[in-house]
Amino acid sequence: MTFNSGPKSKQSGQTVVEYILLLLVMVTIITSLLTYIKNKYIGDITKCDKAPNTETMLCKINSLMEPGGGSKKFQFYRFK
Repeated sequence: MTFNSGPKSKQSGQTVVEYILLLLVMVTIITSLLTYIKNKYIGDITKCDKAPNTETMLCKINSLMEPGGGSKKFQFYRFK
C-alpha cells in the first residue's frame, strides 16, 4: 500500500483547515452579534426598574401587562 503525499494532498489539507477557520470566525461573529442584540433590545426582565433597561422591548411589554399599565393608565368606559 502506498500513500500519495504529493502537492495535491497538502493543498486539500490546507483547504480543510481554511474552511474550519472560516467557520470558527463566522460562529464567533454571529455569537457576538446575537449577544449584543439580546442585551440592547431584549434586556433582562428582572432589571426593568433601572434606568438603562426601561427602554428595552421586554420591559415595555412587561409594563403594559402589569395591572398599573405602565405610564398610561388603562381606561374603560361603561355602556348604559
